[in-house]
Amino acid sequence: MSLVLDSSATLAWNYDEETTDAIRAIFEQVAGSGAIVPALWHLEVANSLTVAIRRGRIDSELRRAALTDLGMLDITVDQHQRPSLE
Repeated sequence: MSLVLDSSATLAWNYDEETTDAIRAIFEQVAGSGAIVPALWHLEVANSLTVAIRRGRIDSELRRAALTDLGMLDITVDQHQRPSLE
């Protein structure tokens, strides 16, 4: 079964106060089976983590570690996604 992962779930996994049992279960599934992500996912995640540094929510080491961890997952970018006109 394919799982489509968005940036909000990804970011919740990286922030202790937002990590729930449901988010942990999603990431166990992603770690085991991979996921499909929207075309902008990498940019959204990296940008949100950078903003979190600026706001003092995380430090640059956590951002680096999060991006490294995410880079080890079997992530497939949806190349056929059409941008929304909304």
